[in-house]
Amino acid sequence: SVRVWWPWLCAMPETMQAGGTPHLYIGSSDMADQKNVLEGLPVRITDSCPMVEPKPTGGVWTYRVAEPFYTKQGMENVQDALAEGMISSAAGWAGKLSEALMKYYQVPVAFPTCNGMTALMVALCAARIGPGDQVLVPSVTMVAVSNAVIFCGGVPVFCDNEKGGLNPGVAEYKAKATPKTKCLITCHTYGVGADIVGIAELCKTNGWILIEDICEAIGTKVGGQLVGTFGDMACASMYANKLITAGDGGFIIARDARLHDRLKSLLNHGFDPKYHFMHFEHAPNAKINGLGAALAAASVAEIDNLTAHRTKVAGWYRQGLAAVADKVTCMPPGEHDAPWVFGIELPDRKMRDALREHFAAHDIETRNYFFPLHLQPSSYLCGSRSYDIVLPVAEDQARTSFYLPTHAYLEQSDVEYICAVGRKFFNPDEAVPACPRVAGWTKDARASTLK
Repeated sequence: SVRVWWPWLCAMPETMQAGGTPHLYIGSSDMADQKNVLEGLPVRITDSCPMVEPKPTGGVWTYRVAEPFYTKQGMENVQDALAEGMISSAAGWAGKLSEALMKYYQVPVAFPTCNGMTALMVALCAARIGPGDQVLVPSVTMVAVSNAVIFCGGVPVFCDNEKGGLNPGVAEYKAKATPKTKCLITCHTYGVGADIVGIAELCKTNGWILIEDICEAIGTKVGGQLVGTFGDMACASMYANKLITAGDGGFIIARDARLHDRLKSLLNHGFDPKYHFMHFEHAPNAKINGLGAALAAASVAEIDNLTAHRTKVAGWYRQGLAAVADKVTCMPPGEHDAPWVFGIELPDRKMRDALREHFAAHDIETRNYFFPLHLQPSSYLCGSRSYDIVLPVAEDQARTSFYLPTHAYLEQSDVEYICAVGRKFFNPDEAVPACPRVAGWTKDARASTLK
């Protein structure tokens, strides 16, 4: 039988942040015992369930998978905003961030939002997605994508990745299309561009709205053109682990200036410019705060520098793992090989899990690829049988793949050390150099860039 879960009654879980303190926002859906969280789920879901996250042997990660990047100018902007009382969404900093995004993406519409999911919800509302409307989505992506569709009343239709890739291609989307398909959300997962030219043509041919999720692909290009500028709208996250950050935040951009006023209203409760407290449609509150906008506004100018560094990091990883290429398959390079995170694939789940434990024993954090959306317990518990769908590429990637530390403060010596630790798993006699860092090193690295 399906249990009724009341997550707001749960006690504080044991999930910990990198510093060893409880994580405020990650909890268990099982009140009594987190070990029972999988009870009653279909075997197809439990058989695919990922390993329990490994913990650092030293208690703290020396290398975390991600580190927030921001600039000295961004910090000064925040101080100015505080001094001037310009801290809300109504302050001028949100407008300055909007202008910077419009300039970078060369679009007439750009609105900062409070996070990436609300940006998606606003885009779906603007596309008038409602009950019964089907939206094609990748299965290998963040759950925010399908959640946004569901919260807008639509039906997410999960699509497999193309073989050897990290995104669905045209054939995978066409295979899941029906007469009720109204919209397609394509992600550029882990910063690897999808076949966006073909996907855009598919949407145009069928009259579907195309929304690009560029949360992991800020600065990514296909054919020399920035992703996010092919679709009707694009949505991004500026969470702390993204290329640029507002702490929490996001943005939505559009190529059609006619969308400006509608998006502006949908972002802000559906307020009407003439009748302040009259609302003509239901809408979320998706605005960014002034402090987050002040921090992020200064980072837009750094996007190209950050992606250039990601290219270096990817090259270091590929070089360092080449000696174990018979066991480790590096992620596809994409057009410019500047991934948001650097992922690897192993021959099977057992080896994947053992290698992750090996890295954890050296205080190197890793993270599994996304658990496929069609197998998520939340869908089953809400009455969906999406777990019956077989998407072999997505499921294989979820079982065998994970990603390594990837952020702006890594230097070649760091990646060489991480790769040496990885190679030793396969070749126990290989010598590993001394770790070039100590826990907390990124605090000093960040400080040096803020002088």
